[in-house]
Amino acid sequence: MSRIIQLLCMLTSLFCACKKEVNLSLSDLHEPQLFIEGMLYVGDTPRIYVSSSMPFFNEKVLPGEVFVRDAEVFITEGAHQYPLRQDSVFDKFRCRWDPFYTGDFVVEADKEYQLILYHHGDTIRAGASTALKKPALDDVSYTPEFYDVYGGHDGVILRFRDMPGEGDYYRFQMDRWIDTSRHHAHVLDVLTNNCVDAGELFFVTDLGRSIFSDYKIDGTDFELYVEVSFEYRQGDTATVYLQNLDEQAARFYHDLDKQLESIRNPFVEPVFIHSTIDGAFGVFGAAIRSEPVTFVYPQDNP
Repeated sequence: MSRIIQLLCMLTSLFCACKKEVNLSLSDLHEPQLFIEGMLYVGDTPRIYVSSSMPFFNEKVLPGEVFVRDAEVFITEGAHQYPLRQDSVFDKFRCRWDPFYTGDFVVEADKEYQLILYHHGDTIRAGASTALKKPALDDVSYTPEFYDVYGGHDGVILRFRDMPGEGDYYRFQMDRWIDTSRHHAHVLDVLTNNCVDAGELFFVTDLGRSIFSDYKIDGTDFELYVEVSFEYRQGDTATVYLQNLDEQAARFYHDLDKQLESIRNPFVEPVFIHSTIDGAFGVFGAAIRSEPVTFVYPQDNP
């Protein structure tokens, strides 16, 4: 009997335990940090994306809402200093503006560039080298199915011979013109497009998620299986490139890919992304592309 009374008293104390609701303001705890993503592509004008971090659950998530508009941004090369100005392009796939800083010069091969950014009294510097070997993409073919850690996919196969000398980091790029009937493979019809007319074509770029290195396989023949991001129909054409990235940019995007893998797979150790820029979070790097290869899809997506 005494045990029953003790049990009842314990249950009563649990149900009647004192509760207090505590409201935390994430905005008060958050310290904004600059995020910079700047990849210098040989043969292109520069684009430097500068944004400010936001608290978790913040409603401001669009590029135009987090873009830092009061920074002074320069790129130097030798005795040349190029001031960057604000510009933007309209993303017709996501129906939003993507702002960035750009300049009036073309990135050249075999140069040493430095990014200089002034913001609220802080000076941020980072360097990138375009002394990169231009890859040669030999062939692009189609595969209806291949498997990786995320399961089965359809996509393309890139074939090429690695250039002699270790230190090459490859990434896939596909440029296409699509309309609203071609959805993103990870979004499908969830993303509503209401800014273009039916049948209107617009330009999209698909950048590979994974980075492939020639570490310990220098000079060998590569055969890379890559999942594509957008749906397709038989006869759709695309332009495919093979990128060669500098080491610091490759490491940043490799960590980014591994972090995604660790989020989806509970048996994979967490991955921390390391910034390549002192005083800010992000990456400033360089890449060179192969000559373009035209690819035609032989069938509809599965």
